Amino acid sequence: MKSLLYAILVLVAVRLSASDPEKQTRMPMIKVYKNDLEKIYTVFFADTLVRTVNVSLQDKRGTTLIQESFTAKGFSKPFGLTELKNGEYEFVISYDGTSVAEPIALRSEKEIMDASITLKRDYPTLMVNVSTYNMNPMNIFIYDNYDKLLKMMYWEPNDRMMTKNIDMSQFDGYEIRVQIVQDGIDKLEQLVPLY
Repeated sequence: MKSLLYAILVLVAVRLSASDPEKQTRMPMIKVYKNDLEKIYTVFFADTLVRTVNVSLQDKRGTTLIQESFTAKGFSKPFGLTELKNGEYEFVISYDGTSVAEPIALRSEKEIMDASITLKRDYPTLMVNVSTYNMNPMNIFIYDNYDKLLKMMYWEPNDRMMTKNIDMSQFDGYEIRVQIVQDGIDKLEQLVPLY
């Protein structure tokens, strides 16, 4: 009898909480879409309720550089930040006593493009990493110290595979030269020690 009474109480509590509109609300969707090359950052907010949302951009010291307020169920607001110095910043999105911080980093075009292909060595694996700005197909050439071609690979990176692993144990000698070509242009050429 006690277990039946307990089950009924639980059922009533579940029904009451399901009928309470406050409990049915979900957390809003908040995202900052980044276009680092053009330094345009779009704050996206979506909710089922009309809310007043404050958006501010702050520097490392916490100084507010930009501040705007929106009252709606959702909005998408682009911010062009080309006039700011390169460095670390964060968007702070606040509503109903809740704050969400989304960090961004303003960098020069050279820094962004130079970092688009990188090599990382963890013997016996050599990892070729690409950034989201460089998903173009590439040819990877591996040479020995005498410019003899040891291996050639074709790779098409994508969002799910941004790293290509190469087994270095198959090569003899002390170092190899890795050359990466995209669209007929040498994008990277680097000496990599084998051990």
